[in-house]
Amino acid sequence: MTPTDPADRSEAHPRAPGHALDPADLERYAADDPAEALDHELHRKSTGRRVAEGVVSLAAVAVLFLLVIPKVTGSTYRQVAHELSHLSVTQIGLLTLVWAVGLVAYAGVLVAVLPGLRRAQGVVLNTATSAVSNVVPFGGAVGVAATYGIGRSWGFTVPAVTLGILVSGVWNVLLKLGLPVIALVLLAATGDVRGGLMVAAALGFVALVAAVAVLTVVLRSDALAGGVGRVLQTVLSWALRLLRRPEQLGVEAAVVDFRHRSSGLIAARWPRITLWMLTYSLLQFALQLLCLRLLGEHTISTVQVFAAFAFGRLLSTVPLTPSGVGFADAGAVASLVAFGGDPAICTAGVLLFTGFIFLLEIPVGGAAWIVWARMTDWRRPPGSLGGLASP
Repeated sequence: MTPTDPADRSEAHPRAPGHALDPADLERYAADDPAEALDHELHRKSTGRRVAEGVVSLAAVAVLFLLVIPKVTGSTYRQVAHELSHLSVTQIGLLTLVWAVGLVAYAGVLVAVLPGLRRAQGVVLNTATSAVSNVVPFGGAVGVAATYGIGRSWGFTVPAVTLGILVSGVWNVLLKLGLPVIALVLLAATGDVRGGLMVAAALGFVALVAAVAVLTVVLRSDALAGGVGRVLQTVLSWALRLLRRPEQLGVEAAVVDFRHRSSGLIAARWPRITLWMLTYSLLQFALQLLCLRLLGEHTISTVQVFAAFAFGRLLSTVPLTPSGVGFADAGAVASLVAFGGDPAICTAGVLLFTGFIFLLEIPVGGAAWIVWARMTDWRRPPGSLGGLASP
């Protein structure tokens, strides 16, 4: 599609900064100009709102790391630094290798949901967009806009990128809901079920069953998808009225549209998507386990570490901070200490894990943007790759 004049785009997309952005609106921006999609998302909120969100997010992170985690564990950051100082260069290299293999595994997810994508491109796409999301409070939408920009530059159609975002997002949510359920089963098998984790796992199980049921119903027919959309519209309208916010319309049409877009891809590739998603999650767990074992924590069983990991991944969905950082750490540390782990070592192990999956992705993501800019042989005419069509 030929980009239009900026004045024409402002008429076609008259949304003022600070208004909520409809996904279809973002998709239209990406269809016109992928760079504008990112620019629009970065500037759609007023400066005051961006500052307020940043202050709230930073305050939440500060409270969690400076007050909550030390209170829960009874350890100091001086003790944590002492534990981290015991790591050798070889051990850090091993942890880095496991983290890097995890990136390659998640690239497999992206290759599965966006047919035609190369594995190397998947790594670049994942790290570049993650870096954007990790540095911006409530930055998920900015990462989505960046995904459109990179995907379009490689020749993918906007609908194909949208489909990849939707399907990978659904699988991510299903996995994070399912991990506590698996943890509960493993803990029950070893006779070590704790009250707090049981509640989290029970809630995760209910949410997982509900999510799978809704997804199954949506994919069966347009009529059923429309029925689900109407129910969601009713619930959303009630919640928005309660919050005195403008109602969002078009939920029914959006659900039916999701069915049209996703049915072919999910039918053909759900085993591959699931396999790579599970592989990625297991590699993340292996990284968390190694962080603890290399620091000297051997009193907690592997199953207990997995339970704490699962609880932390569930809390990473909290949108108040980028990638739920702080909430996930506090939940994981609290679980590990409750299982009898050394407070200082457990805190160090969780923070080391976060350093890899969150902090390290920021400079690596910056390098990925440079790779994207320099790899001109990856560029394709916009729309030359369409992905997997629905039946």
